[in-house]
This record gives sequence, structure tokens and C-alpha cells, in this order.
Amino acid sequence: MNRNQLIGRLSERVSSEITNYQDLKFLKQFDVKDYIDIVITTAYMYTRPKKGNKQTTFAEIISAIGHSVRGKLSLPKNSILAARAGAFLLFSFEEMGAIEVKLGAGVSGHQQLLVNLLNDDLLNKLWSTVTIEKSQKLPALKPYADWTTSRHSENNAILVKTGNKDVLGSLHAITHPFIFESINRAQRVGWRVHKRLFEVAKWALRTKTDAFADIWEQTNPEAKITKLREAKAILDIATKLGTAIFYHQYYYDFRGRKYPTSAYLHEQGSDLARGLLLRSDERVIGERGFFWLCINCF
Repeated sequence: MNRNQLIGRLSERVSSEITNYQDLKFLKQFDVKDYIDIVITTAYMYTRPKKGNKQTTFAEIISAIGHSVRGKLSLPKNSILAARAGAFLLFSFEEMGAIEVKLGAGVSGHQQLLVNLLNDDLLNKLWSTVTIEKSQKLPALKPYADWTTSRHSENNAILVKTGNKDVLGSLHAITHPFIFESINRAQRVGWRVHKRLFEVAKWALRTKTDAFADIWEQTNPEAKITKLREAKAILDIATKLGTAIFYHQYYYDFRGRKYPTSAYLHEQGSDLARGLLLRSDERVIGERGFFWLCINCF
């Protein structure tokens, strides 16, 4: 199934399975083309490897898809509607054989619904049709506007990942200048892909060289597939970006640690991701810079 077939099937299902009296009627108010990119991107990203090699749960991915779609359509947050919409939309990926939902053992050992990736090539082909401008998980091609409040002016993102409304309500650029200046400086930094290293990395992965020995030497088949999928995801994103200068949006966790909202290809990513990155504001290293480079290399 290609992109047009997926759009056609979803359009058909929305028309025939959702009535004007159901709570998912908001999907009928928009063309599937208005939100298909965010659906594909979220499905793709949430079937990529995660820390600890934890498998994606059904509840996690349907919530992510639903919230992404409602955000894209400028609809208010509603966890119940997001989960129901996400489940409805995810079914089309299961229908076309890209994923399967089955009962399995969760992190705590209790049984829960998990999402297994069955056809990575199919999902990769769908994701390759999504442009950078239409994906919220890819870096932006222009700097994000500065944070001035706890809600970002461009996409309503939250400055601090917390459910404490008092914390969010108390954050202002005037009263907490360091918090805002730190994150805004990070968002003004442009990045680009190191083209020569990118070509070497593609060759090394394709020819199974020792550069990716952590993949080839894996004795656990699932871990091997997970690591390979991560490497391919990083290279796929680098391919999309090409020679463009790109930027990340950042947020704080509840401890004040700063993270990019982009997936994989950022300065906090894996060795492969960090090795492919160059800052766009190049500077001559100078004698003292070379001295400190030697200190760090030592």
C-alpha cells in the first residue's frame, strides 16, 4: 500500500464508519490529507527504538497519534478523544500489514497490548513521502521563535514537561531570565549534516563494516534489529535534510534538564547522530582552541 492508497482507505473508513453523532466526528470535518503526514510521522517515530529497547505499547502510540492530529487541527486537548482517534487511525496500518497489535508482557511483567512492527520497508516508504515542513518530529528549516511564556507561540508546546499548572503559570521571561535565555540561545543554533561523514556512514552500514560492530556482534536478534532500525532512522533523517541548515526546538524536563523535541538526529543523540552533526556557525579553532581540543582528546 502506498501513500495514496492509505489516504484513500482512511477516507473510506472515515466516511463509512464514523457518523455525525459519534465523538470522532471531528475527523469527518477535515480532509484526511490535512493530517495524514502527522499520522505517518507519529506511527514511524513510535515504532523506532527507544531507551532500554522497550517495546511500544498500544496505549502509548494511539495517544501520541491522537494528540498529534488534534494539535495539527488546532483542536483542544482531550485525552479520551485522542486515544480513540489514534486507535481508529492506527488500525489502517495494521490493516495494510505494517504493524500488529497483540497481547504481551509489559515492563512490569503484566499483560498489556503491544505494537509489533511487521513491515519496516512499507513504513519507511510512507515516511519518505513526508516533507520536513510537515513533520513535527523533524528539525525546522528556520529558527523557532523565542520562548516568552510557558506556552510556545508557534505550536503551543509546553516549556516544562510537568503537570503542575502553578509551575507553568509562574514562569515568565522577566522573572526567570536565565531559563528563557538558555533555551532561546539553543534554539538559535543552526546545524547541518557533515556530508562526507554521512556518505561514509551509509557505506559502512551497507557493507557491514566494524564501524557498526555494536549491531553486527549482537547475539540477541531483537536487539540487533532495534539497533539497525535506529541507525537507518538517523540516516533517513539526514537524507531528508540534505545540505540544509536546520534548527531544534527545546523544552525542559521537571528537573530543569534541556532536551530537543526532534527525534534522533540531534546533539544529544547516539554516537552516529552526534558524529554526523556540524554547527552552521563555523569558527576558526585558533591556537587556544587547538590546545583545549588536544586536552579533550587526551
